[in-house]
Amino acid sequence: MSAAPQAERTLNLSRHEAAVEDARRFAEGAVSYCTPECREAVTLAVCELGENLIKYSGSADELNAGTIGVSVEGDRVRVRAVNRVHSAEDAEAVTEIVNKITASDIRELYRARLQELFANPSLPRAQLGLLRMAFEGGFRLSCSFEAPQLQIIAERACTGA
Repeated sequence: MSAAPQAERTLNLSRHEAAVEDARRFAEGAVSYCTPECREAVTLAVCELGENLIKYSGSADELNAGTIGVSVEGDRVRVRAVNRVHSAEDAEAVTEIVNKITASDIRELYRARLQELFANPSLPRAQLGLLRMAFEGGFRLSCSFEAPQLQIIAERACTGA
């Protein structure tokens, strides 16, 4: 059974103490009628993207980290994050990570990153969120950059309840 068509629901994520919790509640509500597996995957993606927006957004508005959208069409769910970046170099770094994830064996990338993190626990950035979305959440990732906006899209199968 496929999920009912749904217009994109969006959350303007603010930088405050409970922002990731707000993102989690938003995700759960956006796909409340989907299977538990789909709800869990969408919640993972929204929370990971939300954390990234809060940490890395180059927004001129210090309170606004960016926007997260969730939509379901047929048997596909789409999570979209849009934010300003500090520089084109930051956008290029994200694009490289997404391209590497898309073109590689995600299991091997995930395993290698975990080994690297265990070997070097003091690394300043874990850079595990996008890998988790692809490996644990089963999402296919893409991104685009149109200065100063970076957009990351995560899509996967999602069936209705």
